[in-house]
Amino acid sequence: MTESGSPPHRPSRGSGASTVHLADELEVYFNEVAHGKPVGFVASPKWKPPTDVYETATEIVVLMDVAGVRPEDFTVEFAEGVLTISGERPARGEGKRHYHAMEVQIGPFERRLRLPVPVDPTSLRATYDQGFLEVQLTKLPPRPSGSHTVKVT
Repeated sequence: MTESGSPPHRPSRGSGASTVHLADELEVYFNEVAHGKPVGFVASPKWKPPTDVYETATEIVVLMDVAGVRPEDFTVEFAEGVLTISGERPARGEGKRHYHAMEVQIGPFERRLRLPVPVDPTSLRATYDQGFLEVQLTKLPPRPSGSHTVKVT
């Protein structure tokens, strides 16, 4: 806490709703080690698939690595500048298993991404092929910036 009683400013990584503070990540890491939980498995009801966000001359593209999900089990929504992708990956196979390593996440997942440039919400498209979900949105033309002068009448 600072002298004013507010929490200290922490440098953030990410933007908008997906902002993550490095100090918070470290706290989770050390708490997991101290309490014997496997590092990297955070007590969260939803996991976050690896996701790339890039832009072309005309589009913003989000590419998510999320094999094992049926196309109809995704929800893709864009509202108020935030793209939300969610769904659930079911467990493969049946019966109890004795894992020696478990890196493939199962269950519900969600990514909330504040897009870096303005986009046309009506252009939202999503395709799923070979384990990758690709979401595309058309960029809006840039708004003029700089100083503007008006004559007072």
